[in-house]
Amino acid sequence: MTFVVATGIECSAPVIAGGIRRDELVLTGHRDRVEEDLDLVVELGITHLRYGIPFHLVAADPDRFEWSWTDRALSAIHERGIEPIADLLHFGVPDDLWGFGDPRLIDRYEPYVRAFAERYPWVRWYTPVNEPLISALFSAHNGWWNERGTSDRAFVAALANAAECAVRGANVIREHRPDALFLQSDACEAFSAADPSDPASGEAAVHRTEIGLLGFDLAYGVEPSAGMRAWLAEHGLDQARQIWFLEHGSAEGAIVGLDYYEGNERLVTAAGLESPATRMGFAPIARRIHHRYGTPVMLAETNMCSERAVDWLTETWNEAVALAEDGIPVAGYCWYSLTDQVDWDTCLREANDTVNSFGLVDLDRRRRPVAEVYEALARATLADGRPTRLVVTPDAAAA
Repeated sequence: MTFVVATGIECSAPVIAGGIRRDELVLTGHRDRVEEDLDLVVELGITHLRYGIPFHLVAADPDRFEWSWTDRALSAIHERGIEPIADLLHFGVPDDLWGFGDPRLIDRYEPYVRAFAERYPWVRWYTPVNEPLISALFSAHNGWWNERGTSDRAFVAALANAAECAVRGANVIREHRPDALFLQSDACEAFSAADPSDPASGEAAVHRTEIGLLGFDLAYGVEPSAGMRAWLAEHGLDQARQIWFLEHGSAEGAIVGLDYYEGNERLVTAAGLESPATRMGFAPIARRIHHRYGTPVMLAETNMCSERAVDWLTETWNEAVALAEDGIPVAGYCWYSLTDQVDWDTCLREANDTVNSFGLVDLDRRRRPVAEVYEALARATLADGRPTRLVVTPDAAAA
C-alpha cells in the first residue's frame, strides 16, 4: 500500500480548571498564520496533513454552524494540493456542553459531521474523533479536562460518547464518500506486570491493556473480553449499548492510527499503579494491534523535544519501515506537529504558556534540525513510492 509522510497542526482545545479553554490553534499562532504554515508544509515536501476542525467554534451555536475560518483554511489546503486528514473532534466540545460525558454531545456532533461532509466533498481522509480513549481518560478519569471527572463510571460514560461519535461520524461520511479513509487514532500503549511473579499484578496489566483497546474495539465493533464486558456494564455501559457498538461499529476503510510516545509503555502493580517500563518499541505493539483488527496501521502521531528529535525520528521511522518490510500494511508516519506546542509538558492541564520544542519548526516558523531530515524522508518516499530506512550521520544528529 502507499506509504504517506504526514505532519499535523496541533489543534487540541480542552477546557481546564477555572473554565479556561486552551486552544492550541490560538496558542501556536496557526489561527492567524494559516497560509504561512501551509506553505511550510509544501516546502517540506509533505503530502498529508492531520488538520483539526474547531468543533467547539463551528458548532458553538446549536442552531447554526460557523464555517468562515474553516472555509479559509480548507480552501488554502486545497489550493496547495495538500491532502487533509480532517480531524473533526480533538479534545474540545462547545461551551454549552459540560464534557465528553454530556448526553447532548452525540446529537450536536452528528449533524456537524454531515454538514462538513456536504460542504467539503473533496476531503477523503478523516479522523472522526481523535483519541477517544485519551479524551475520556483525561476528561473523566484523571480530572484534567472538560468535565474533570475522577471515576470509572465517568470515564466509561465519556468513552462511550466519544466512541459513538466516531461510529456515527464514520457512517455519515461513508454516505457521502464511500471511498473514505478513516485514520481513527488513539494511544499506542503497552502494559506489563510490575511484578511478574504476582498474579494480581499480571491481571492488573491485562485489565489496563484491555481498557487501552476500548476506543478501537467500540469504534470497529470488536467484542471485548467477557471480563471487560462485565466491567463496562458495572460502570454504566449496559448490554443494550454494548450490542449497539457490535452492530454499528465498522472497520470499513479503517487505518488504525497509533500515537506512540516515549512514555507509552508502563508497568502496572497489583493496585493498578503505573510506572515507566523498559521500552519494547513501536513495532511489537503495532504488530499486536494489527493482528487484533486486521487493518492497516499508521504511526499517526509522535514527537520528541528538539535535542532528541532526530534520534527519536530515526528509531520510530525505522520501526515503521521494518513493519512494512515484514509485510504488515503500514499506511504512513506522522511527525506531530508542524510547529512547537504549548503546555503539553503538563498535558495542557496547567496554563503556563510553556513552549515545548516538539515541532518541525518553532513558533517563529524557523526550522528545527529534525525538519531537514524529515523533508529528505518525505521527498525520497514520494519519489520511490516506498519508505526506506533512515541512517543519520553524526553531523545531522548533532545539528
